[in-house]
Amino acid sequence: MTTQTRKAREVAEREELLLDLAIEIIEKHSFAKLTMDKLTARSEYSKGTVYNHFSSKEDLWCALCARGLRIQKSMFGKLANFKGNSRERILALSFGYELFTLCHPILTMVSLRVMSPAVFEKASPARIKALSETEDEMVEMLKGMIETAMANNELSRRYEDNLYQVTFAIWAMSFGSVTILRNSTPTPCLERIDVDSAVLINASIVLDGLQWQPYSWEWDYKASWRRIAEEVFSEELATLNK
Repeated sequence: MTTQTRKAREVAEREELLLDLAIEIIEKHSFAKLTMDKLTARSEYSKGTVYNHFSSKEDLWCALCARGLRIQKSMFGKLANFKGNSRERILALSFGYELFTLCHPILTMVSLRVMSPAVFEKASPARIKALSETEDEMVEMLKGMIETAMANNELSRRYEDNLYQVTFAIWAMSFGSVTILRNSTPTPCLERIDVDSAVLINASIVLDGLQWQPYSWEWDYKASWRRIAEEVFSEELATLNK
């Protein structure tokens, strides 16, 4: 394990401070008002110092997105001590992602902006590489959970040769469900469903379709949802409730 030099620690700490200030600007003035000039004015650093950290506004967005991914990764790391079947662990991922959007709405909004190809064209290669590496770590974690479920005969092996497709399906279900629920104006469809349980129900539909056992009619996953809240994410929920 390598040890950071004092200068490297100072640089990292300064970058985190600048990200905090960027979030404050978004909270106070809106996302569209976040500019490199405003960040420089809000900080105690020169324009050159700020640009040494972020090559452009788009690079700054990617840095904020990377922070969000690190927080999610830390949250999902708590599943290591969760005593549940493989399907409950997948539900815990969906629960965690929904909780992340509630605790960190700004970082969630940033992640949506960063998906634009125009952002990646202007962000630095090093930033994009770091962001991609973090995303890949999370993808591999989810893929590992799928492989474990197949090894335990809890998940059908019909997709064994295309595990990344299953990984994408689960990610798309969680990401899409939460994004629509938290960022959309009321629609006739949303008005006709149980919004509070929508993520759990969507996950049940997808996992039943994948033949992931125990099926939703064989297990009380509402109880699992409550247990996940109590055993895995109680700290985040306590912070959110404050």
